Amino acid sequence: MIKDIARQLMQDEDVWCGEAVNPRYLDDCKKYLAAEERCALPPDYVALLRYVNGAFSDRALLFGVMPESWPGLEDVVTQNERYNSDVFGEMILLGTNDFDWLVYDAAQEEYQIRERQGMTVIENFADLEQALHYWFF
Repeated sequence: MIKDIARQLMQDEDVWCGEAVNPRYLDDCKKYLAAEERCALPPDYVALLRYVNGAFSDRALLFGVMPESWPGLEDVVTQNERYNSDVFGEMILLGTNDFDWLVYDAAQEEYQIRERQGMTVIENFADLEQALHYWFF
């Protein structure tokens, strides 16, 4: 359940979490992604943003939507604009670490860990909770 993983992230002393997303920013983000014909934010990621608008640790970073509460948090739109590729029409980057991306693949309806170089799938997950356990814990 999203509320449980949000609680785990917020209670872990090695993970810093952004405050809940501003609903206006979230709405603007969704509209922008649709206008640019990019992959929509997955529903469970949107649900998580209502508790945790981005998170980071020594191991990994989860993007937020215009996160303002912590220096070092990254915006999901900004990060995806940097990697403008035809492939990203059906995928959206949700996080990063030194070697990999956390990606939602809308065509496969799954979360994936992909290598930064070559975008090879390393792991795949049916839901965000499983992906975040792998990503942060």
